[in-house]
Amino acid sequence: MAVREITGGAESAVKFGGIDRSNGTPLGYWQELYGMDFTAFPALKTVKPFSYKALADGITGYIIKNGEIVYTKADGIYISGVKTAVNLSTGEKQLVSLGAYILIMPDEVLVNTADTPASVQYTAKPSLSGTLFEYNQNQTRPTVSIYKLLYLDVPEESVALSSYSVGDMVRIDYEYGGKKQYLSVVISSVGKESYSMDGCVSINFDTSAYSDTYYFYTEKRKMDKFMVPNIKNAVLSCPIPKMDFITEHNNRLWGCSSANREIYCSKLGSATEWGSYDGISTDAWAATVGSDGDFTGVCVYGGSVLFFKENVVHIVYGTRASNFTLSTVKLRGVQKGSDGSLCISDGLLYYKAPEGIFSFNGSASVRIDAKLGDDITDTAVMTANGRYVVMCAADKTVYYYDKRYSAWYTRRLADVISAHEINGRLYAVTRDSNKKMRLVMLVGNDSGYTDSDRSEFSAVSGELGRGSIFRIYKKLRMSLYHKKQDNETLELSAYISTDGGEWRKVYELCSEKGNGEEIAVAPVIPLRCRKIKIKICGEVSGDAYATLYGIYLDSEKGSEISG
Repeated sequence: MAVREITGGAESAVKFGGIDRSNGTPLGYWQELYGMDFTAFPALKTVKPFSYKALADGITGYIIKNGEIVYTKADGIYISGVKTAVNLSTGEKQLVSLGAYILIMPDEVLVNTADTPASVQYTAKPSLSGTLFEYNQNQTRPTVSIYKLLYLDVPEESVALSSYSVGDMVRIDYEYGGKKQYLSVVISSVGKESYSMDGCVSINFDTSAYSDTYYFYTEKRKMDKFMVPNIKNAVLSCPIPKMDFITEHNNRLWGCSSANREIYCSKLGSATEWGSYDGISTDAWAATVGSDGDFTGVCVYGGSVLFFKENVVHIVYGTRASNFTLSTVKLRGVQKGSDGSLCISDGLLYYKAPEGIFSFNGSASVRIDAKLGDDITDTAVMTANGRYVVMCAADKTVYYYDKRYSAWYTRRLADVISAHEINGRLYAVTRDSNKKMRLVMLVGNDSGYTDSDRSEFSAVSGELGRGSIFRIYKKLRMSLYHKKQDNETLELSAYISTDGGEWRKVYELCSEKGNGEEIAVAPVIPLRCRKIKIKICGEVSGDAYATLYGIYLDSEKGSEISG
């Protein structure tokens, strides 16, 4: 028999990566990494507390326009902090920008920001009430025409009549058979006809979409006579379609409706005309989709408009109504409730899918968060710039992907409702349970903002030493630089856990210490073990920070008797 020599060794990390929860995370990568980033790469540096700016109370809707937040309150719209009075209904508002205009939904109010002061236009057309008729003429005799009439008789003195014209797409709501029904039609003519009731004008509708002259569309039945008994109290209106999501592209607004399974775009240059079909290039446009499920988000990417569902994306190509085409790509789409996650960075579209973060290049989607390990199922909002892709999840975790170093880290921020890129910088909007709202800087700080009290940080390694027979870990050393002022907080501790045991503190940086560089030596009682984990954690305030330049583990290989 022989006794092999006990040999020593050292493991070290002086170039740090991000979160990597793959099996056997090496030294220098982390199972958990929050509150530390790569601004001092290859070292790790603690981040400053979030900076924020309080927003006005009572905000009901907002949009980022020209690098600032434009918002509505109960008494109007605020642009650059200046109020323009607007009569708005109660409740949350959706603001959409088209050039100098802002459309406030569902009120259908159009604000022109180019005017000084901003001008307001109430665009909703008044409704018309009348009697609805449907008439089918369908005979086999060649001397008799085969045609359909669909028209609404309204009193001649109706003031609202002047608001409607030929080519308008309108909606007719009526009740038949004890049920509420509606038709979407285009006005083909307005005038006094031979069949008009006394004292009434007939609004005739284009029946090309209702070409079956054996079927009554108002009654939803086959014909047994030529005319449907008149349907009284039918209401004609011209509302902007009720849309789940709206965006702007090529001087048009684009939207979609899950209830109607439809995609819409407005007339060129108009935020309020969605039913203009005059056969010219500026026409509005609409299409029905056949895919399952609700729409989950919309964005503009690669010169096209993308309408996402969870398992498909519908892409609209073209430049005018006559050449708009709809293409469907099956892929892992946007998670329901994560419509605010769509963002673009360096030519790629990023978004939150039901199980994680994906990128899309125009034809295929790829999951990019494999290093984070398990699926991320919480809904989220996202934003991005040239360096970072940032996702704020509903569980308060903020995921940072630093594209420069292909590295992930996290922070914690509660109550995030949206995320934005403004002039190249990344922000989140938060709203707490008291409806107090803040604009929070996700990366960096600004002297015009207020710093949060403290920022916690933690870096937890993987299980080191996996695959070895026996090691005696003798010493943990860390190369640190730390800086703080007298009125600031800097707390840092190091812990180890061996073979899955409890965490033991092996080092603590005293917060009383001032500025300076320090090689922090953390002795470990010799312990025969196969695996060891390291945790470095603490908190900072103000401008205080700590930078981790290196981790060194000294060990010896245990004796082995063999014959």
